[in-house]
Order: sequence, then structure tokens, then C-alpha cells
Amino acid sequence: LEIGLLSCGIGAGAEVIVPPYTFVATASSVLKVNAVPVFADIEIETGNLDPVDVERKITEKTKAIVPVHLGGLPCDMDAFNTLSRKYKLKIIEDACHSWGSKWKGKGTGALGDCGAFSFQMSKNITSGEGGILLTDNEELADTARSYSNCGHGKTGGWYEHFLLGSNLRM
Repeated sequence: LEIGLLSCGIGAGAEVIVPPYTFVATASSVLKVNAVPVFADIEIETGNLDPVDVERKITEKTKAIVPVHLGGLPCDMDAFNTLSRKYKLKIIEDACHSWGSKWKGKGTGALGDCGAFSFQMSKNITSGEGGILLTDNEELADTARSYSNCGHGKTGGWYEHFLLGSNLRM
């Protein structure tokens, strides 16, 4: 989630709308990139982020929304993608609870700008820890790889660093 936020240009002072009912990593990843988590209500029927309340929480500082597909139940991604276009916001899906889930025939994690899956030991696919970020945007993917690989780019020597990355490789 942190790499997704950074790769989407989310940083200091930005507001990111998240649900209050999920694992702590959703909000803490926003804090780790020096942005501000803004909590919007959830839908009582699904436990997922309520797009109506999300729109009420959008300000000029809002830069992204992190819908969480809780317990395998996909969020209303049509509503979130409409808000994304209307307000020019990034959508970073927290798909850690939704391995194999689909919204209108398309897999969760592939419905916004990027989507994060966890490989933590309780997940459907595990490596003990770690995760994966999905995107169909090549520039965003290159940036994400650089953040996770000490700032290295696709080209250049071993000691060429293009941004302030970390060793977040598996």
C-alpha cells in the first residue's frame, strides 16, 4: 500500500480517504507517506467504504481513495471510479481480503490505478509476509519497482538511484 501511494504521487499534506473498519495497515500506510488518513463511513450491509460518504469527505487536499474489499466482498468500484474521474483522484485498492473476488467480471486489485495484495500467513496465497502491487500503468509500475528496489530504475548501473526508495524486495 505504501508503494502504491508513493507511486501515485501521494505525499506530505495530501488527504487520503480510507475506511475505519479494516486492518491498521490501510490507514498507517497513508501516515507512512506523510499524508493524512480521512475516515469515511462504511456500508452496514457490506462493511465496505461508503461512496456517498466518501464524496462528502472530499476536499481540495484529497488526492486518493483506498477502498478495501473486505472479506472477499468487492466495493462498488463503479462509484469509486466515477469519483476518481470527477475529482481527479487516484484509486489504490486494498485487495488483501479479496483474492479471487471480481467486480463485474474483473478481478479486484485491477479496478483502480493500482491494487495491493498481501502474502501474510493468513492469506489465500502466502509467503509468510510481503505482498504484490498490481497496475496496468507502465509508468506507475516502473516507479513502484524503483521504490521497492532502493531507488534503482529499469536502466542504469547498480549505484544509479532515481528516487529515494527502500529495500522492499521479497
